[in-house]
Amino acid sequence: MKTARDLILVLCIFAAGCSSTYNPATGRNEFIYISTPAEVEMGEDIHRNITGRYRLSTDEAALQRVERIGQDLVHVSDRQDYAYHFYVIEEDEMNAFTAPGGNIYVHSGLLNKLRTDDQLAAVLAHEIGHCAARHSVKKFQAALTYDLIGQLVLSQIDSVSAQRMANLSSNAVMSIVFSSYSRKDEHEADRLAIKYMYLAGYDPQAIIETFEILKEEEKEGVRMPQILRSHPYLDDRIEAVKEGILTVKDNYGGVTAAR
Repeated sequence: MKTARDLILVLCIFAAGCSSTYNPATGRNEFIYISTPAEVEMGEDIHRNITGRYRLSTDEAALQRVERIGQDLVHVSDRQDYAYHFYVIEEDEMNAFTAPGGNIYVHSGLLNKLRTDDQLAAVLAHEIGHCAARHSVKKFQAALTYDLIGQLVLSQIDSVSAQRMANLSSNAVMSIVFSSYSRKDEHEADRLAIKYMYLAGYDPQAIIETFEILKEEEKEGVRMPQILRSHPYLDDRIEAVKEGILTVKDNYGGVTAAR
């Protein structure tokens, strides 16, 4: 069996080969060891998994609307090192989520509740914020770091047990995709959403409108909207968005993209 010292040594050697890079979206130097090509490839694998579980919409009007608004926001995003792709999932859920590699998914249940383009922009800008801040890939990076330790341990166990672990990999991947972001990450994605909406010519006030729509759905429905299960502290986020709108207008006053 590998000793704890062996595990620490391997992780130290692994970390030594990586360096921090500056992320303009977060304004911080960050330790990212998953390259952009690797992230894109990961996203393609996840997309195949998603299409095996869900039916993607073929509604041209809905797809064009999401694509048009999404690309307006992508144009002003802090992250431009991959192509963003937008999809509508035919599912009566109030949900949207992001996978590594710039893939953004909106459920038709949520899309049908968003009355204005600004409200849809609020959802898409938030997900683009997760992409720009690399929140989704950081979740996978954390899981892979634990998996590195797991691989060292699994090398010492029988092949049957290892195979059973391998069979869980697809479910494990999807579990990471749908796992909650931290409160800090959600606030950061909101902050970036305000910025991107303002620069792209959409009204950031629609973020608050969208939050209110979700809260109403929670009151009226039997189940909490899925998007709220991984997006807690809405009242706190509403207050932060109100402050963020004032800050963005001070920082970027008069600077908006033509639409």
